[in-house]
Amino acid sequence: MLVTLSGYILNYVVTPASIHDMRAVNELLENCQQPYILADLGYLSRELRENLKQKGYHLWTPLRQNMTGAKQHNHWKLMAMRRTIETRFSELCVLFEIEQTLARGLTGLQLRIE
Repeated sequence: MLVTLSGYILNYVVTPASIHDMRAVNELLENCQQPYILADLGYLSRELRENLKQKGYHLWTPLRQNMTGAKQHNHWKLMAMRRTIETRFSELCVLFEIEQTLARGLTGLQLRIE
């Protein structure tokens, strides 16, 4: 899900659970005008960061706690901004019972979300 810092949903992609988040990045960022992207650990990849940099995006993902420089890189202000996105996602799950849907396929799930 692509969300602004104020919590406005710009775009989302529904994929099977077996598909890694990084495989949907190009579709998710389609027509995205925002150059700075804050992502979660699922998008932690040097290759992805370089690929997006060539497209004009600046990708920031937190580092794992055991990684060199994690304490400085995972600045509390950036982590607080990321929390906005996680909060929005949690709200959607609770309000619309997305995790308890009885959809039989991706199309049904997408219709339920919309």
